[in-house]
Amino acid sequence: MPPPNTPEEGLASPPTTATLALRPITRDLEMTAASPPAVAAIPAVDLRALEYEGNVDENLICPICRVALVAPVITNCDHVFCQKCLVQAHTLNPVCPVDRQPLLKLSAETRPAPKLVANQLDNLTVRCPNRPRGCDLVVARSLVENHVSRYCDKTLVPCPHPSCDKTIARKDVGKGCLHYEASCEFCEQAVQKADLETHRDMECPNRKKDCELCGAEFVRSKQEDHTNECPEVEVTCKFAPFGCHRKMSRRHMGEHCERCDYRVVGPVGEQLAELRAEMTALKEKDRLKDRRIKFLENRGYSAPAATEHMSDISLPGAPAAPETAPYESRDQYFLSLFETMESKVERLSSALSEVEGRHTMMLFNETMPLKDQLTEIRSTLGVLGMHVRWLMNFRLQERGRVLGGSGSPSMPGSMGTNQEGSSDSNLPRRLSDNMREHPRGYDQTDDDQERRKN
Repeated sequence: MPPPNTPEEGLASPPTTATLALRPITRDLEMTAASPPAVAAIPAVDLRALEYEGNVDENLICPICRVALVAPVITNCDHVFCQKCLVQAHTLNPVCPVDRQPLLKLSAETRPAPKLVANQLDNLTVRCPNRPRGCDLVVARSLVENHVSRYCDKTLVPCPHPSCDKTIARKDVGKGCLHYEASCEFCEQAVQKADLETHRDMECPNRKKDCELCGAEFVRSKQEDHTNECPEVEVTCKFAPFGCHRKMSRRHMGEHCERCDYRVVGPVGEQLAELRAEMTALKEKDRLKDRRIKFLENRGYSAPAATEHMSDISLPGAPAAPETAPYESRDQYFLSLFETMESKVERLSSALSEVEGRHTMMLFNETMPLKDQLTEIRSTLGVLGMHVRWLMNFRLQERGRVLGGSGSPSMPGSMGTNQEGSSDSNLPRRLSDNMREHPRGYDQTDDDQERRKN
């Protein structure tokens, strides 16, 4: 499938909400009155009839039609309306529908709504208009027109037969003209072949059937879907590729898988399956690369200069036939490359964020031991400073004793030193000092007797 929002060659893309909002109102009126009705192969999507997913903000509701704004315009009195709603209301009464202020000329007194309002409207999620025919896609409102006009397989398109003026679903275009009568296999009623599937699913009186195993009622044409969900259908164990041969009903298989003897090798098998899937994806990339090269050569386009950097870009949805070009135009091809590179940039951004987080943790783990070492060094320096101060005090005490015992006159500085020494001598002495001055074997009484004789 080509990338979304890619205009085809020779066809104009359908107008978006922002494009409609930028057109002047007077020009829109002139085009509506003067231009002849165009023959559209696919009818345009009515944005007012869309079914929104969830509740729409009240600020995005048009005060006139009470649905989400379409091509919003804002008046000089700061009220927002749908463009067509305001034009219709102005033809009846040239005043603002909210505060009744006069609006003499719409082109001069109105302007497109701010881009923020248009972006909020484009981001609203809506259901596909072909939901009654079986399309369950939920898409942004800005992409619903492109989806319906180009990609939805339930959209009604003109019959490919040149002499048939009816419509068929897009998914049946390759089957040729289906507007002939066929018999329903369930009720044997004659209906057109194009409507046979809808008849079997919605209108056939015998379309429903009771399951022989579980008794549940299902549509006959959806029997295969019911078989894949029926709880009484006998299935094989999910570890059958690894050697388990047990078969039982689907509702009992869950209990068996929890205690299956082969569940131990299940993770290894899953890894092998992932490796096989990666190998298949790489082969598909290589095949698409060769097809892109052939496509560029056949169309006469010069390959990009950075082909070696784009060779690993996967282009999903390319046709399977190798003889046909994977894209209808050069613009589609390069736009697909751009979107793929944009997704790659997003993945690289997330990878860089993850790497940054890892580096932060590594720096944190490396700085923690450094902080512990710094704390230990600070504590060691504190202990060394304490010892140095104690040694300095001890040195000052020794100098004070020497000066006090000599009795020689001293200078004022020495007097201060004596005073300091005398003051320090009154301090309690440590046991280590006494042991240093009086080693073992020294008798204090001998020292006292010698002092009395003198």
